[in-house]
Amino acid sequence: MLRAKTLGILAHVDAGKTTLSEQLLYRTGAIRSLGRVDHGDTALDVNEIERARGITVFSDQAWFERDGRRFTLIDTPGHVDFAPEAERALLALDMAVVLIDGGSGVQAHTTALYELTQTYQVPALFFINKTDLTSYDAEKIASQISTRLTENTVSIIDGTPDMEALAVLDDAFCERYLMGEADEQDAWQSLRGLFAARKAVPVLYGAALSGEGIDELLDALATLAAQDEPQGDQLDALVYKVRRETNGDRVVYLKIKSGVLRPRDAFHFGDAVEKVHQLRLYRGNAFTLVEEARAGDAVALTGLATPRCGDRLVGDTMEKAAPFKTTPVLAARVEPPKGVAPATLLEKMRILEDEEPMLGVTWDAAHSAVIVQVMGTVQTEVLMQLMENRFGMKVTFLPPLVLYKETVSKAVVGCGHYEPLRHYAEAHLQLAPGPRGSGITFDSRCHVDDLPLPFQKLICSHVFEKTHKGVLTGSPLTDVKVTLLSGRAHLKHTEGGDFRESVYRALRQGQMKGQNVILEPFYRFIFTLPSDCLGRAMTDITSLFGTYDAPEMLGEDVRITGRGPVRTFMDYPTVLRAYTHGKGGVQLQPDGYDLCHNQEEVIEELAYDCGADVTNPTGSVFCSHGAGFYVNWDEADGYMHLPVEEASE
Repeated sequence: MLRAKTLGILAHVDAGKTTLSEQLLYRTGAIRSLGRVDHGDTALDVNEIERARGITVFSDQAWFERDGRRFTLIDTPGHVDFAPEAERALLALDMAVVLIDGGSGVQAHTTALYELTQTYQVPALFFINKTDLTSYDAEKIASQISTRLTENTVSIIDGTPDMEALAVLDDAFCERYLMGEADEQDAWQSLRGLFAARKAVPVLYGAALSGEGIDELLDALATLAAQDEPQGDQLDALVYKVRRETNGDRVVYLKIKSGVLRPRDAFHFGDAVEKVHQLRLYRGNAFTLVEEARAGDAVALTGLATPRCGDRLVGDTMEKAAPFKTTPVLAARVEPPKGVAPATLLEKMRILEDEEPMLGVTWDAAHSAVIVQVMGTVQTEVLMQLMENRFGMKVTFLPPLVLYKETVSKAVVGCGHYEPLRHYAEAHLQLAPGPRGSGITFDSRCHVDDLPLPFQKLICSHVFEKTHKGVLTGSPLTDVKVTLLSGRAHLKHTEGGDFRESVYRALRQGQMKGQNVILEPFYRFIFTLPSDCLGRAMTDITSLFGTYDAPEMLGEDVRITGRGPVRTFMDYPTVLRAYTHGKGGVQLQPDGYDLCHNQEEVIEELAYDCGADVTNPTGSVFCSHGAGFYVNWDEADGYMHLPVEEASE
């Protein structure tokens, strides 16, 4: 059986990913003729929406063979609106080609994609594309890579790695190089080890459209992939994609990390048992059935209804997915066409959510409406097309609204008690501000003699099992370090859900006692515009509550890099193109969350009534004379059975 590796192509939109993928497949004999994106006949980008728009929307894959190894090639979306799809593909990758447009240089989204390869520990190499363009400036590209991506690059020219660059990164090779004992084979061996350890990024050059540099890239991929890691016998596989066939059957895509998977293998998901029907190797829309998949393979299977993107199959069971880094910053209301019930729309949107979990489909009961989370307007346009093509439903998206979050501004102790008749649990939790982007973290200062470890683990699980609401706007709580200070259980009366109730109430009471703040999403932006428009742009940035770095002159044009709220900058591309008469360009890249610039206005707009949210109570339930009674959050501390500690940083 051929050794297998999974290779991903990552890049900013229009950098030439699909064209490069086409060349790799053609040069290795996987396809008989070259297709073109502008002709709509490529082996990948097979969806009619992709061919109509000329961009990649879904991460399609194909396989080819080179030097005794099978590579599964995944062509990922480049548009920032489909960044979650590209991130999920990283779960399957053994190595990545980060494609850089030689004409336009290192874009903001290119930087974000490269950072994701580091997050997911995927070795990456750079392919500088379109080097045949007159606008290609080798020195400028090298400078951008060094300042925006990494300094640990090793160029490969005429099939040989740059030995001087290797000598800087590899002390042992440096000694051999200085002694005159290093040769090309030695250089490749050094680079292979550095690449696998993500300590060096090889750089190759070419032009995908004409085929220049493709053979050199294939040789480099085969050489760099030659280093295999030992694998275990137990099945370990990651779900990186879910799709539906035209008949509605579910197809789950897996990257096999270790072990063997075969048709008819069974998995236990709670009380349910599901069996694999088929194993498939895909090449575009076509597939080949296989009888087994081993470590390194990226395969699709039918028969499993439970696993979702990011889930992990271990042995014959499943582990739930960890959160993804790329998350939507906007939410939009979806309206069905006349004559279609909102419940029917919800059902169809749930099917799309199975394939794109970042949609976060929710039901707004107050307005009988479906709400979805999106990255931008291009994604909403694609979703409208998908709903019409697949379900014959012409939906309408209302203008998207910003998704806010909440956090605590200072350390505070929240207490939760739950004691209706024959139930008992009490938990005291400290909530303290965490670093931006850290989400919810958990620690314990409670001794096991005071609360046994199984109960402490139960409290931890309840902290993470759902998205907790903030008390100002009902937005998700984030960037909080939760510390268990103390807790109490009853030998007879503590049951399964009791600590869930006490933990939820402690988190809410802590927020009520403290002073929450609202966080809003930010964009990292790059404006390129005529230099005579610079003053207008800088004034606008300031008025939109943004910040910017020193402008960079580019001949008659100027580039401004900065950061600002999504709410104020989401419509600015239209404004900039208007006052530059179409000569200016904008790149907007989601850049995390930060303090909201108009908190009071947002609170008034969202009009969240914390006290009326009966599904998320802030008070506690105590027992007296055999009956439970509710105590409001501001009086509950006086009823607690354990001493209430003071907060500490």
